[in-house]
Amino acid sequence: METWYFVTLIGTPQIWLMLTGVLVILYLYLRKRIHLRKKVLIKRVLIIFITSLWLTAGVTFALKYAIPVKRPCTPCTENQSNCNPYCPGDNTFPSGHSAMIFSVFTSMFMVFRKRKFLFLFVIPLFVALSRYMLVVHYPVDILAGSLIGIAIPLIVLKVCEKKI
Repeated sequence: METWYFVTLIGTPQIWLMLTGVLVILYLYLRKRIHLRKKVLIKRVLIIFITSLWLTAGVTFALKYAIPVKRPCTPCTENQSNCNPYCPGDNTFPSGHSAMIFSVFTSMFMVFRKRKFLFLFVIPLFVALSRYMLVVHYPVDILAGSLIGIAIPLIVLKVCEKKI
């Protein structure tokens, strides 16, 4: 169980959303020192990556509240036995961890377009699997989250492609 918990942390939406803030601050601080050709690539990465992650988070959390499906686990409260210490208290559909980690890897793959990095998609697959192994999601939650995480960066790329 512990191993799956550490794997699932890789997909934590809050961590990735905080990282987008750090990236923006870093870019604003360093933008005058960056060569023009690299500046275009970095701007492309930031626009596609950040937009995709925030839209993915927005869609995922909106669906969690619009479709109130209870989790397959029981969250732990005071003096409670037969509970799952990994079980959050919110709704289950769709999986935010799966959506976020697939969004991260899809957006980075779409920006860099290097087939040699396709093998890295095992990371989102393991994060998605960890949500099932920790018994905090149903398979349909994980599938829906994964599809959202793949679809949103593709849509963002299509919309932003002409502008950047």
